[in-house]
Amino acid sequence: MTLNQLAERYVAVWNDPDPESRRRQIAELWTQNGANLTDSIEARGHDALAARIEQSHNKWIRDAGMIFRSCGNATGHHNAVKFNWDMAPAGGGEPVAIGFDFLILSEDGRIIDDYQFTGPARPASTD
Repeated sequence: MTLNQLAERYVAVWNDPDPESRRRQIAELWTQNGANLTDSIEARGHDALAARIEQSHNKWIRDAGMIFRSCGNATGHHNAVKFNWDMAPAGGGEPVAIGFDFLILSEDGRIIDDYQFTGPARPASTD
């Protein structure tokens, strides 16, 4: 699997409407004690990851009509990968948020730690 394919699979989990499918994908992508880490959240282990992704999916995909998209710029070395993604209306349009993920991978290529940074698509005006 290429690094961009990994990023695509990662983003696909957050968009997937089926909880059982998400759980299977989580087990394939993250180690048993793998984590998603933001400035305010630490979801560690498959159960916590499933709950974290479900909450995000329900808020942004199901209720707000958004979709997450990989930016196709994954790069990495020494079991570390970084890539960008954005969130945009599912029906098309400009991104409303952007994200940056920095992944630490195990020897078998699964995610140990996922450091996730998010922000608005455009910086706030200083005017």
